[in-house]
Amino acid sequence: MDWSKSDIPIENWSQLVTALHSEAVIPVQDGQGGHFRSPFVFRGMSVASWELKTSLQRLKTCPTVVEDALLRSFKKYARIGTISDDSEWEVLSIAQHNGLPTRVLDWSVSPLVAAHFATCEKNYFNEDGVIWCVDVMALRDNILPKVISQPLRKIKAAIYDVRLLDQVFDNLYGFDEALKDDEDEAVVFFEPPSIDARIQNQFGILSIMNGSERSHQDYFEKIAIQFPQAIQRVIIKSHAKPQIRDMLDQNNITERMLFPGLPGLCDWLRRYYGPV
Repeated sequence: MDWSKSDIPIENWSQLVTALHSEAVIPVQDGQGGHFRSPFVFRGMSVASWELKTSLQRLKTCPTVVEDALLRSFKKYARIGTISDDSEWEVLSIAQHNGLPTRVLDWSVSPLVAAHFATCEKNYFNEDGVIWCVDVMALRDNILPKVISQPLRKIKAAIYDVRLLDQVFDNLYGFDEALKDDEDEAVVFFEPPSIDARIQNQFGILSIMNGSERSHQDYFEKIAIQFPQAIQRVIIKSHAKPQIRDMLDQNNITERMLFPGLPGLCDWLRRYYGPV
């Protein structure tokens, strides 16, 4: 798909704030006391041309061959007490959180947190960055198959959490089996358990597709053709990255806050005191 006609180009900080806080992105929600609430989730990446690939797909080994072995070994060798066998969805969340290659992608409900991840790698300051914006309410109401959308509608929720996933799909196999036909290709967004301050501070959300080999990129490109307002891409031009990065630092959107602990602190200081 050619995104050039629909992408929103950003030349400076003011344009970024406007684009990510317009009423199209954060509208007034009826029935919620007049509050502005966004139906979008956001994912920032340093290079706009990068595809939405999971860490399992980036492993470059056949996902269907190694996924079960990875999760099985993770559960077998994880220190006793660090994970629970009661929920495969919780295990998957913890595995993703700790760097295991999985079929999951990281998102945030905060557009500025996404902007951080689009601008935090100085090695890519010469490249345009991107913030993917996905309307999860539009997915639920217009796109997702009933087996996914109905449980959300029943409890008036926009996305799943681990407990609801456990009720609807026992495990990854059950999830894949419920949507095993090609026409039932779908993505599920869910809130991971608050394992630590990192997830809390990043307002983290995860997405997963039914099938370890399925492509988020291809799926969202198909949706964007049928429902263009449901999928938006904000492109941070390379020359705007230094200013936007400094403004994010000024607003305390930094590694020190998003990755609590000494490693995050050191990452922030290394970037903050280094050259542009």
